[in-house]
Amino acid sequence: MNKILISSGLLLASFASLAEDYSGNWRGVLQLAPEVGIVLGVKLSPAEQGYQLELFSPNQHSEPILPSSMTLQGTKLQFAADALSANFSGEFAGDQLTGVFTQGRAIPITLTRLSDADTKRLAQEQQWAGELALGNNASLPLVLNVAVIAGGYHVTLDSPKQQSYGIPVDQFSLSAEQLSFSSKMINASYQAQWQQDEWQGTFIQGRAMPLNLKKSPDTH
Repeated sequence: MNKILISSGLLLASFASLAEDYSGNWRGVLQLAPEVGIVLGVKLSPAEQGYQLELFSPNQHSEPILPSSMTLQGTKLQFAADALSANFSGEFAGDQLTGVFTQGRAIPITLTRLSDADTKRLAQEQQWAGELALGNNASLPLVLNVAVIAGGYHVTLDSPKQQSYGIPVDQFSLSAEQLSFSSKMINASYQAQWQQDEWQGTFIQGRAMPLNLKKSPDTH
């Protein structure tokens, strides 16, 4: 699975003040294949003469992505990211932003504005990286990408050495002391306890293997 959004930055754009308030975090899942998707996020923050726009792909990148242009006319939002050869065109309706994201091909997507409870969970949005101990001094790097969406999480797993990205995680549970997940696609599961500033646990895929995950800076 190939990565798509791999740039970073921030765009400050101004336009006429609108009667509607579109500020907040908007999140949706960009469905790349029937069982494969990544989160696309748009954050709109009030600025002096309009809004500041930040584009996010939290399953791939921990930093905002740089849009090169944007317009908001009435309920219609458009933006482009020239460095990614990508653009988006959509329309607001209540707490949903429905449109099409195009990067090589056009993909429909609906983004939902995060509630206050969802926004608080953004503190748990993180990339966790570790080395899966295969035995005989061999290891395999893995990255767990935790992204927040309305009402829950969208979680993916990367195996950079195998050039495999966006592996879907079907079951995911996170608390202050425990982390667990499973993936039907690769028939694997993981359970860990929070100890010594990292998740210390066991990854099971045919057999049990030690895997400790630490907070990662931008790994993509």
